[in-house]
Amino acid sequence: MKSAKVILTAALLLITSVAAFAIPPAHRSGPSPALRSAAAFEDVKAGDKLALVCKACDTVTVLDVTTKEEAMKLCTEGAGVACGSCEKTFKVVAHGPRGKGGKHIETRIVNDKGEECMFVTKLPN
Repeated sequence: MKSAKVILTAALLLITSVAAFAIPPAHRSGPSPALRSAAAFEDVKAGDKLALVCKACDTVTVLDVTTKEEAMKLCTEGAGVACGSCEKTFKVVAHGPRGKGGKHIETRIVNDKGEECMFVTKLPN
């Protein structure tokens, strides 16, 4: 009787874990990955909501995107991104290979010391 309960429990865990991976990523709940490239920001459109996550003060600021240009400023190298809570302005920098072979360049939002202190993610609608 005890072994039947163990087998039943193991079967339920297996079914649950398989079902979790069978659901397409767009329909899973949970946070979206951080937007780290210009291509990722290209998918942002007017009406979307972005979360600006500040690691310096442990806050999240929700930004309602009104224009695509507004979203693209968050991945433009050299642009300043201000945190609404701690009122610090951080800088967008490019990170990755450059030159002829440099195809994958990530953008990061860093503080004066060059440490990543903020990231942006798209919120589900």
